[in-house]
Amino acid sequence: MTKRHPPIPAPYETPFHGPIQHPELWLWDSWIVITGPELHLYCLALSRVDHDGAPIPPGNEYFFHIRHFLSLDDGASWTDKGRAIGPGNMADQSDAGNIWSGSVHALEDGRILYGFTGLAAAGPDHNFIQTICFALGSDTSGPDVFPAAAASHPVRDREAIVDAGYYLPAAGDIGHNEGEEGGPILAWRDPHIFQDDDGIMHAFWSAKIAPRIPAVAHAILGVNGDTVSIASLEPPILLPDVDAYTQAEVPKLYKDPATETYYMLIAACNRTHESQPDSAISKETRLYKSRGITGPWETYHPGTSVLDNTDYLFGGSITTINSAESTAQLIAPYTTKIGTDQQLSFEAIRTISFKQALEKTE
Repeated sequence: MTKRHPPIPAPYETPFHGPIQHPELWLWDSWIVITGPELHLYCLALSRVDHDGAPIPPGNEYFFHIRHFLSLDDGASWTDKGRAIGPGNMADQSDAGNIWSGSVHALEDGRILYGFTGLAAAGPDHNFIQTICFALGSDTSGPDVFPAAAASHPVRDREAIVDAGYYLPAAGDIGHNEGEEGGPILAWRDPHIFQDDDGIMHAFWSAKIAPRIPAVAHAILGVNGDTVSIASLEPPILLPDVDAYTQAEVPKLYKDPATETYYMLIAACNRTHESQPDSAISKETRLYKSRGITGPWETYHPGTSVLDNTDYLFGGSITTINSAESTAQLIAPYTTKIGTDQQLSFEAIRTISFKQALEKTE
């Protein structure tokens, strides 16, 4: 199917109470930022119909956009604020093919730092050349100015990425539709921004150390005026049960100051090769804990990292952590596997328990 721009609906006028089951959009993945009393939710979005009104099934043959929702009551209701980012903004064409998930972070000077994945347009056989991009905005509606080039590009920066301990195939195979040496497609996507207690800006994203062995990439960011760059690419973060899945997607890092515990939330997929039918693939929400920002990491519960009570949810975000009650608030979209009209819509914020994760590690 020829890739084309679907319509981008205007903001839906009716607020959503509890779930976000958008009548005009498919929605998936999530990331949030809190600015004062405002809870902002961002996600990937695709129109449910094309310009002629014909149904659009979920899939990667279309151009996606990043959608923005706002809540003033801690997620009890949501207002659709419309498109935040679309593809085709980078002068180096690193997002000309499409855009994928990212993050949003409020800087101390009032500006908003946006991270997102760009897909470079590199021919019909290489639709998955993923790039790590950052842009700055004056408010939460989206970036004002985009940089000329991606912060990290696996073709341009292949040598430095491999030298830092990450896996990439031969240059000509990067982003190939058939995957990497028999494994799933390239994993160099979903940048999550985290500022530590010393003010240092970190980014974490989905990566690999072998064709079927996932890792979380880690970088230190530099913000100088309107320029956001990767000051250093750090060694891969290896999670303790990576033999159970092949891709660690949309990673997110949180810190609970009450317990000095860090949490890594990922969406795990066990796809082993690109010809594998979706029915043979499982997707899970997994949680890890650590006493340090780079680990060592442990499963949140002895023997498993799979988060309880998250069936059919993928790409979720934690909005708050309540140490006293050993709970957190999670917002997440449903996958297509739920098999109902809830697919690719957001469930209402739910309370999850991770009591074991809140116990201090030795």
